[in-house]
Amino acid sequence: MTGYYIDSSVAAHAVLPGGNTAARDWIDWARAQGAGLVSSRLLRLELARLIRRERLDMSLLEEVVARIDLVAVSRRTLGFAETIRPHVKALDALHLATAWLLDPALTVATHDRPMALVAAEVGLATIDPLAR
Repeated sequence: MTGYYIDSSVAAHAVLPGGNTAARDWIDWARAQGAGLVSSRLLRLELARLIRRERLDMSLLEEVVARIDLVAVSRRTLGFAETIRPHVKALDALHLATAWLLDPALTVATHDRPMALVAAEVGLATIDPLAR
């Protein structure tokens, strides 16, 4: 079974009413193919903050995160994130560390070019569902 790690640059488009519908379509497609969709529990926080900032209904959060398995941020994840090079933003480093520690064979679904480049540096494959 193929597995994908979903980062916030894709999930944000899936959750926002004005977001790129390709994100939601791709999540639906991946699930229909039987692919595993996973992310850090951090994703839920990022999306919740986005929804609150935009003053949207919090039910939008559940519509997206219900489709994704979320895993806790551990001390091991934090430690691994500290070692990731080249530089990437802290939250992106946590996402990459989570993906790699879960399974280095996961493909990271991201619309963030710098994150995709660093993902490749740590040995993770990437896909940009919004570029389809």
